[in-house]
Amino acid sequence: MDKKISLAGLYSAYKRWVINNPGAATDVETVATWSSYFVAGKINKSPIVSELVYSLSKLLSLFNDRLIKEAYGSEILHYSLQEQIKLWLTIIHYCEVFVELVVKNRWGTRGKWTIATILQLFKCSSALVLLYKYNDMPIHHPPIPVLQRKKITEAKGIDDNLNTFFTLKRSGRVVRCVDGAPPIALRDWQPVKIKDDMTSHNPKVQELIQAELIHILKPIVHLAAMKVFGTKSWKQWLIALGMDVASFKMYNRHMNDLSYEQRLEISRRKLGLVLYLLRSPMYKGYSKKVIEGVLQSAANSIPLMSFVSGPVIQYLSHWQDIYFYMWAS
Repeated sequence: MDKKISLAGLYSAYKRWVINNPGAATDVETVATWSSYFVAGKINKSPIVSELVYSLSKLLSLFNDRLIKEAYGSEILHYSLQEQIKLWLTIIHYCEVFVELVVKNRWGTRGKWTIATILQLFKCSSALVLLYKYNDMPIHHPPIPVLQRKKITEAKGIDDNLNTFFTLKRSGRVVRCVDGAPPIALRDWQPVKIKDDMTSHNPKVQELIQAELIHILKPIVHLAAMKVFGTKSWKQWLIALGMDVASFKMYNRHMNDLSYEQRLEISRRKLGLVLYLLRSPMYKGYSKKVIEGVLQSAANSIPLMSFVSGPVIQYLSHWQDIYFYMWAS
């Protein structure tokens, strides 16, 4: 009984500390995340330990975000099916590399591909539910984004919509509040857009759904292509790249109809195209020599740069085998 009381007391004390010190909690999470990179190569089975530390730090951050949101949020959290799906997808997003490494260490390469396929089938089916049942698009990665703690703690109880714009009663025109305007560097100087009803059957929405569908199906199609053509084939690489380009092309036709958060997610995906340089067979055929040459040149010409570029060159091929999968983007 005393043990239960003590555990409950520790939890209550930790919860109060996180709520009262969100900045300090963020610093602890950052240190934990960065420590996962320093563990790499230092101890036995370091990839597994490193990924375990990374996954735990991200799960801790997710847990702390929910504590802070419950305490400072303007609306009561309700765990609907949509929120539960997003929560599980976010947990998998943070843990899937660790799970794959553990399974590979225990059951070998066959086990790794089996668990990768199971995880991707779950992620794909869950994303399809979010897309067609809740019209959630584009789906963020991770689905539950990192909480802007400073913003939410400084604006407790204030509705975001009231901070950003209001509607004139007679004309119905939407006017942006001065305090609600984004920074100058991020302004697009366009009128305020209110989210359209995504249940509408207009052609624009249907094309956006098709664009997101291509993105959701890409990991499964890519895994199938790797099974058919092999992991070192250019065909599977080109298929995944072609699906990404097709999705972006469809999204680009309607970028002006998307919200700022939606455009930001599409931009993040476009930046992910750079990772194709680090994925087989491009990496081992072309990119590896160029990247290592640039890092070595920087180490020779910039003081102290060797302390950074040396370990990167040493572990780049190892990281490439672990992290740079098509379906992890």
